[in-house]
Amino acid sequence: MWVQPSSNLNLSSSEVHLWKMNLDLSKEKVHKKYLILSEDEKKRANSFKFEIHQNRFIIARSTLKFILSCYLDIPAEEINFQYSPYGKPQLVNNLQSEGLKFNVSHSENLAIYGISRHHLIGIDIEYLRPMKEAEKLAERFFSSKEFEAIKSLSTEKKEKAFFQLWTAKEAYLKAIGKGISGGLEQVEISLREPMELIKVPEKNQSSWELLSFTPHPNYIAAMVVEAKKANITYYEFQQR
Repeated sequence: MWVQPSSNLNLSSSEVHLWKMNLDLSKEKVHKKYLILSEDEKKRANSFKFEIHQNRFIIARSTLKFILSCYLDIPAEEINFQYSPYGKPQLVNNLQSEGLKFNVSHSENLAIYGISRHHLIGIDIEYLRPMKEAEKLAERFFSSKEFEAIKSLSTEKKEKAFFQLWTAKEAYLKAIGKGISGGLEQVEISLREPMELIKVPEKNQSSWELLSFTPHPNYIAAMVVEAKKANITYYEFQQR
């Protein structure tokens, strides 16, 4: 499913490219990636208390720049971002002529990137872990229908369903630029396959495509893009 990219990447408005990257690299490689970050990004990296979190931010952010450089045909070092009021990064004005939209999420040692052209996109990933409070959290943050659906499942299925709903909701809220501050309970998802948005706080749910997928064993991820029936290609980023 995940393939190595070709040397010449083309992305049409009807396509979405999903990328994944392992965030565990040697100190030497982390240092090289640190050098391509902007001063603001270096400051943010240095603000992390633990080295593992600092390194994962450095790798995830520098990889985003490398990926975008493949589409923009400019060095990764020349790519800079500006941020929405809710903190969502986007390309600075002089780099927006290509219409690239992107989003990134990482959990533990895996990062997922979504790239589209002209269409809003959101990505979220979670490492599957024991979630004894899944039912209580669902009752607090999810709709009554979602809570009832989770409540009826076995413990094993309940935990997976919780993360499926959580990632799908957050992916949508990231796509519209608000993140979880937009209210998880404002987004309602059908757990029946294929999963789909059945209620959203903005625009029309019929204009959005939802994909819930397993990028790697023990992970759940979701992508939401404002384009129906997009052609999706899965790439694994080659370490540089």
